[in-house]
Amino acid sequence: MWNLPLLKQLFDVKDVALILILGIPTSHVSRPDSMGWFLTRTGRYSVKSGYGLEQQTRQESTPLVFGPDTRSLQAQVWKVKCTQKLQHFLWQSLTGCIAVGDRLKSRDIQIDPQCLRCGMTAETVNHTLFECPPALQVWALSPIPTVPNRFPTGSLFANMAHLFSELPNDERMGCYPWLLWYIWKARNDKVLGNVDWDPYDIITKATAEALAWANAKEKQETGITRVVHSVEAISSGVKWMGHGRKQIVGLDWAGNITPPNRIGGSDLGHAMYVKNNKVEMVFETDCSDVVKMVSTPEEWPAFAVLLDEVDRSRTRFTSFSIVHIPRTNNTKADKLARSARTLPTDVYYVNSVSPAWIPELF
Repeated sequence: MWNLPLLKQLFDVKDVALILILGIPTSHVSRPDSMGWFLTRTGRYSVKSGYGLEQQTRQESTPLVFGPDTRSLQAQVWKVKCTQKLQHFLWQSLTGCIAVGDRLKSRDIQIDPQCLRCGMTAETVNHTLFECPPALQVWALSPIPTVPNRFPTGSLFANMAHLFSELPNDERMGCYPWLLWYIWKARNDKVLGNVDWDPYDIITKATAEALAWANAKEKQETGITRVVHSVEAISSGVKWMGHGRKQIVGLDWAGNITPPNRIGGSDLGHAMYVKNNKVEMVFETDCSDVVKMVSTPEEWPAFAVLLDEVDRSRTRFTSFSIVHIPRTNNTKADKLARSARTLPTDVYYVNSVSPAWIPELF
C-alpha cells in the first residue's frame, strides 16, 4: 500500500492523484527506479510511437494549410496487406524518397534526370512505376485492371489511391505491392547493370511471392493449436475463474480505468496466490498481452513490478504454464470477472459451485 502522507509530502498533489487513480502497484522487492515510455503498452520506446507524437505535436502547432493533403494516403500504406519491407517501399514512393533521376537532380546531384530506359521524359517516381513503357507493359499484362485516363495516370497520388481503395474485390488484386517492387527492381537492373526483364517474368515473380506470403499468413493465423495438459487449469477473462474439477476462482481488482493488460497481469498474480494447494497449474487467458508479458518480461518494463510478483509466485508450483485461448472459450470467466467488478469491495471466490450473485453464470 502507498503511504499517502509521505506521497503528499514528496509529490505534487496532481501527481499523487495520478498514482492513486492509475493504480500503480508497489513492489515487494528492492527495485531501482527506471525510465519508461508512456505512449506504448509495454513501456518501451518505439519509433512508431515517437513519430506519432511528433506528428501530433506538429499538427497542434502548425496552422491550417489549404490544398491537397496526402497524409491520409500515406497512413493507408501501413494497412496494405503485404510485408513490412513492401509497406516501407510504398511509403517511400509516396513521399518521393526513392532515387529516381528527377529526385536526385532536385538534391543538386549532377545527373541527367531523363529516364534511362525510355529517354522520353524526366524520370519521376510516377513515371518509373506507372508510365514508363516497360512499366505500362507490366500493368497491361497483370491481373490489375487498367482503364484509360483512370489508371495509370500522370498523378502518383491518384494511381496509389486507385490501388489502395478502388480495385475489385478479388484476391488476385493483392499482388500489386509486389508488382511495384519488381518494376522498381527491373528499373535498377537496367540502369545499373543493363539487364532487361521480361514483363511476364515480373508478373510471375510478383504473383508467386504474393501467394506465398498469403499462404504463410494464413498458416500463422490458423496454425496455433491448443495443448491440453493433464493438470489443473485456470482460465481468465479480465478476471479469473478455474474449471478444473469444477473449481471456480473469481477475483475482483480495483481501478476500473487501469489498462486491460495491466489488469490481466495483476489478476494472474492474484490467481497464482489463491492456488488452493495445487502444485501443477496451467493458466489460460484470453488476454494475449499477459502471455507475452510472462514469456518476455524484459520487453514490458511498464509492468516490471507486477511481473516480479508473478515470478515470485510461480516458484510455488512444481509445474507452471500460461496459454492464450479465444474469448469465446472463456465466457464464464469473463462473466464472473465483469460481475465481480460491479461489487463495491475486492472479491476472492474459490468454490465448486457458482456464486449466488451470478445465477445466470451456468
